[in-house]
Amino acid sequence: MTTELTPDVPGIIPYFPEEVDEFDTLIARVRVKDLDDKEFTGHRLLRGVYGQRQPDRQMVRIKIPLGRLDARQMEVLADVIEQFAPLGHGHFTTRENMQLHHVPLDGTPTLMRMLGKVGITTREACGNTVRNVTGCALAGVCPDEQFDASPYAAAYARYLVRRDFAMKMPRKVKTAFVACREDHAVIRIHDIGFVGSVRQISGQPVRGFRIVVGGGTSIEPVLAPELYEFVTADDGAYLRVSEAVLRVFNRSDELRKNRMKARIKILIKRIGIDAFRELVEKELTEPWAKLPIDVPALSAGLPREGKIPAAAPFERPPETNAAFAEWLRTNAVPQKQAGYHGAFVTIPTGDVTPAQCRGLAAIARAHGTGEIRVTYDQNVVIRWVPGGRLHGVWSDLAAIGLGAPGAQRVTDVVSCPGTDSCKLGITSSMGLNRAVRSMLASRPDLTRDPLIDRMHIRISGCPNGCGQHHIGDIGFHGAAAKGDQKMYVPAYEAFIGGMYQGSLVRYGIRPKGKIPAKSLPDAIAEMLTWYRDQRHAEEQFSAFVDRVGTAPFEAIVSKFGDIPTFDAKAPAFYQDWERTALYKVERGEGECAM
Repeated sequence: MTTELTPDVPGIIPYFPEEVDEFDTLIARVRVKDLDDKEFTGHRLLRGVYGQRQPDRQMVRIKIPLGRLDARQMEVLADVIEQFAPLGHGHFTTRENMQLHHVPLDGTPTLMRMLGKVGITTREACGNTVRNVTGCALAGVCPDEQFDASPYAAAYARYLVRRDFAMKMPRKVKTAFVACREDHAVIRIHDIGFVGSVRQISGQPVRGFRIVVGGGTSIEPVLAPELYEFVTADDGAYLRVSEAVLRVFNRSDELRKNRMKARIKILIKRIGIDAFRELVEKELTEPWAKLPIDVPALSAGLPREGKIPAAAPFERPPETNAAFAEWLRTNAVPQKQAGYHGAFVTIPTGDVTPAQCRGLAAIARAHGTGEIRVTYDQNVVIRWVPGGRLHGVWSDLAAIGLGAPGAQRVTDVVSCPGTDSCKLGITSSMGLNRAVRSMLASRPDLTRDPLIDRMHIRISGCPNGCGQHHIGDIGFHGAAAKGDQKMYVPAYEAFIGGMYQGSLVRYGIRPKGKIPAKSLPDAIAEMLTWYRDQRHAEEQFSAFVDRVGTAPFEAIVSKFGDIPTFDAKAPAFYQDWERTALYKVERGEGECAM
């Protein structure tokens, strides 16, 4: 491609029609065997089109920088779901993207053109690229933020897209921005993380970022160490440092020999953060680092929020309206702007239908500024809602099936798609998600406990961790366990004591053993009951795990670890959640490391 990325091209990640025209040509060539499948895969991933375990069906990942959508974009997402997603829903991810599954390859260019008209693109949403840039869903309205990091995150996303050194790196790079005193974006699990702060320099307030690098979950979970304590923002220094980090990473050719270990965290583990910093500083002496960077121009692609609705006084719900009162408790968060709220929308398993997308757009227009932000726990938030309109928001959400309480609470279980579509999936993590939610709904004696209420349960369908199971108070990743007659049953390995709360984040520890998938909801109930009955007053789950150790949880894992003899007349234990066929371990070659 010869197109130059200039500041006057609209959109956070600008859309270029000629790139889609080129992709059309590539698809035609691969269909007539004029282009090798392996070579085409690289082109496909660069455009956000990822192969599924189902033949000739694609997962299309739509980049939503900062999770920011406006009402019109939500309506177009509804259109593309309706036209291209056979399952009838889109899926919000822990990376604040939307994914469409089972999309025919030939339909992807039309899908991209529809998105491009409203400033959305799939560009570099997959492959060895800078992936979607995430951040705090309340940026700009968060009560404890130092400043709104959104313009700087938008500039970062725009600055690094379509760069030669960032399109074919050894592996992907995940980034998050936050400028709150509390970490609302789980910065340290990322390859590159930015924490905004303000310092006095020569008597003037100066914005900047603490930069951490080399975090990641998966098989070798690491929390990112600090690269720099403070790097100035408005002069573009944080972008120069970012580019230097990526240039150093891109030149690490030894990492390309084993793509499963080709992450920034592995390089830093091998040479240490101090040596890595030296490489970055050497890179910053190169000629490219002397070029000016216009941060305001780069951030201009971030659309402004719409008209703020007039303030309306908040009215307490009557005691007879318990459902609204509970939604207020769990889903409505005061903004730093007096009288306004962020209304979190609980989206079970992250799946939204076209009707729900259109409904969310209408609600955002009617009660807010028209802006919606996707969160890292697969929900969305409508901002700038006056207190007096909260009941209207809840009522309208209930009408489209999204009025449930519990956002970011224990009942708000997070999971990746698992074997529904992913080649690497081992288990049906989405099916288990719904089973766990059902169990929790039947156990108000547990979920009404204030300390259990604030816990998080996260599930991944394999060890790679797209469900971010490592940071859940209780987390699980998919596995397989040997059963009867040389058969296998779907199972999970547990992680306990992880957390992401305030400015703290830590990974859970793994008790020994596996729990069969069909026993897992009961095992979770037992873990929560044990915690409730044995903890000290006000002892949070992570502190409880530190005090009692893994032994009690290993006993629970063992208790629920038994696998019955196979009975052909009652085979359910040997079937995964929401499956009718007997379980088989069918794991293909994923494209994350292509």
